[in-house]
Amino acid sequence: MALFGLRKDKAEKKSSKPKKEENVLELVEEPTAKKSEAAVLKDNTGSAHRVLRNYHLSEKTNQFSATGRYVFRVAPNTNKIEVKKAVEKVYDVHVVKVNMVNVAGKSRRQGRIMGRTQDWKKAIVTLKTGERIAGLAEGV
Repeated sequence: MALFGLRKDKAEKKSSKPKKEENVLELVEEPTAKKSEAAVLKDNTGSAHRVLRNYHLSEKTNQFSATGRYVFRVAPNTNKIEVKKAVEKVYDVHVVKVNMVNVAGKSRRQGRIMGRTQDWKKAIVTLKTGERIAGLAEGV
C-alpha cells in the first residue's frame, strides 16, 4: 500500500511545477461585439413571425444593405402593409417603402425524375435614411 501512496506524491510534485510554455490562444481574448451592433430582437412581436420567414442573403442583397434596403422571405399571402408593420415591430426601425416580388420556383431534376422547387415571395424593405438593421448582412 505504501507504494501507491508514493506514486501519488510524485505525480503531485510533477503537476505542481509551473508551466513554462502556455497556450497562446488561451491568453488572447476575442473582441466582443458591441451591444449597439448586434441585432436586437424584441420579445413580444405579436404575429410578425407569421409574416417574416427569414432574411434573404445573396450578393445582391448584401449590396442593398449598404443603401438601407433589406430583403426578407415572407409568407405568400402577406401584403406590403403587414410586412411594414412586422419589420418596424421586430427591428425597431422606420420603413419608408416596401416592394414585393413573387418568385417562381425552378424546375429541378433528380435523376430521371423532374421536380420543381417551391414558389416563394420576397419583400424588399427600404428604411429611413441613416437607419440600419445591425447584424443582418454585415461582414458577409
